[in-house]
Amino acid sequence: MEKTDLTEISPITGNTSVIVETDDNGVESRICMDSGYTTTSKYKIGSKHIEEYEQTTAKVIKELRYEDKKLNQYWYLTTVMFTHGMIYPDGDLENWQWCYAPIIELNEEESKNYPIPGKDGEFYTSRLGVDVAEFYPKDRFAEVCKRAGIAKEVETNG
Repeated sequence: MEKTDLTEISPITGNTSVIVETDDNGVESRICMDSGYTTTSKYKIGSKHIEEYEQTTAKVIKELRYEDKKLNQYWYLTTVMFTHGMIYPDGDLENWQWCYAPIIELNEEESKNYPIPGKDGEFYTSRLGVDVAEFYPKDRFAEVCKRAGIAKEVETNG
């Protein structure tokens, strides 16, 4: 059973806007609903999980990581994939923003443009609509979550 609280102060913004969840294995995850930064107890500074994560994540996410000396772990900008879209940071160290890209269902004719690698004659039936993505300022993470339908209005103490 997962436990969730919105009680912690964000080291990024200073507001009480961090949701903390603990899973059945005792792994704590945190997300700052103001900034979009996230961390987990696996992201201890110097741990093997950091190296593994950073090998497969976007350059902008690595460049903008935040070192939390109190928790002795790193926070990273989040990416969220769900059934109807994806939220992710887009840009570079100096100029980035939040992006919401919807999932676009493909008709039979359109799907022929999206073959599944290694599966002869099989095609994707949907794609990520980066060409119709919506962009939000870096300080509007909660707004992009609401737009994507994955967050409700949460009162924060800022």
